[in-house]
Amino acid sequence: MNSQREQWLQEEKLAALKDWMKLYGQDVIQYAYSYVKDYHQAEDIAQDVFLKALTQYDTFRQESSPKTWLMAITANRCKDYIRSWKVKHEEINEQPIQTFSTSENVEREVIERLEKDEIWQMIQRIPLKYREVLVLFYQQERSGQEIAQILQISEASVRTRLHRARSFIKTELEKGGFTDAT
Repeated sequence: MNSQREQWLQEEKLAALKDWMKLYGQDVIQYAYSYVKDYHQAEDIAQDVFLKALTQYDTFRQESSPKTWLMAITANRCKDYIRSWKVKHEEINEQPIQTFSTSENVEREVIERLEKDEIWQMIQRIPLKYREVLVLFYQQERSGQEIAQILQISEASVRTRLHRARSFIKTELEKGGFTDAT
């Protein structure tokens, strides 16, 4: 009897994880990419996030949405990756990667275009603690409360970081000759 219950719970976990991967997989990858700026590494981090979600499923208290929980795991995993020895000692290959246009590469092309965009370049120069709030607020369309939960900071800190990030972008836009910056 007990093994049947355990099997049923395991099947429930796997079903929930499959749903989450389908619903939030691209959001997790995009959010990870905003940290690591490497699409393949962002995919690896997303795999780690969903594996951790599976192993830690019993700790999910459902006080927030599954997406908020997954984004918090993603933020923590990305910060761990950025602090890792591998990143600090990695050789950077300056040669551009050749990509070929196929329907499977559409997302990668969109991300590459965003990198080339001047405003995205400015966002990438913003310190991480401001950039992560911008990405969650504008790209992921998360509320201040959800961002606070994901980053484990107060809502006041979220508002302050958003204000400072916007001020940085406004200043940079004005330096570049864009007078209509908001």
